[in-house]
Amino acid sequence: MSKTLEKGINILTLFTEEKPSWRLDELAIETDIPKPTLHRFLKTFTDLGVLKRPYVQSGGQVVLSDHYLLGNKLIELGAIAANSIEIRSLAIPYMKMLQQKFDLAVQLVVLDETDGLYIEKIESLKPVLLYTRVGRRAPLYAGACSRILLSFQCEEKINEVLHKPRKKYASGTPHTDKEIHELIEFGKTNGYAYSVSELEEGTVSIAVPIFNSDRKVEYSISIAGIESLLPQEKINMFLEGLWETAALISAELGYSMPYPYGV
Repeated sequence: MSKTLEKGINILTLFTEEKPSWRLDELAIETDIPKPTLHRFLKTFTDLGVLKRPYVQSGGQVVLSDHYLLGNKLIELGAIAANSIEIRSLAIPYMKMLQQKFDLAVQLVVLDETDGLYIEKIESLKPVLLYTRVGRRAPLYAGACSRILLSFQCEEKINEVLHKPRKKYASGTPHTDKEIHELIEFGKTNGYAYSVSELEEGTVSIAVPIFNSDRKVEYSISIAGIESLLPQEKINMFLEGLWETAALISAELGYSMPYPYGV
């Protein structure tokens, strides 16, 4: 039974942002599961609403597509999971104040294995195409939000991240071990990370750490926009507001020490 569950979960994890739909024959090749067995998995998932097959127009008739997509049941479960993360309800009022102060997108990220997972976002009134959205991941070496998390992890975690294959997302994505080590050391020393065109071309982000009751960093908060709105020479204009917000959220999480950065 456990192996059956594992196979089923592995099938679901193949549905990604890059490839959100799969045909039966594609899944059979990818998973090496016999088609009759795979078909039973897909039928069960479809019956439960975990997967769906949309209707399409074909030859003047409306028929079921041969492509499978993630179903509405996962949206429901995802919303329940998101709402169960306590920090979201704690952080949202502070994030809204930060957004109103700077009129920039505000993002909240949690450490998840070797990624940063975006769990909340307050949009700017100035629409800007950003890499981020709730539920999206970024590797810990790229983007200010994720990298500031890496700055406060142990050497073992840093090595784990550096030994994984790395992807070039945009022109500014750091790619050498030396460059990443220098950036994460800068983040810990100075209390912030700054990124330009690391995940999305032309976008900039400034992120600071959030401390929990164990004095560890599992969350970060950032502001993001286009480079003209967040030029490097004006970082200090934004840092005090970010540090103040992070200090308030840290205190809500039980962090009892003075926030180590800013006034």
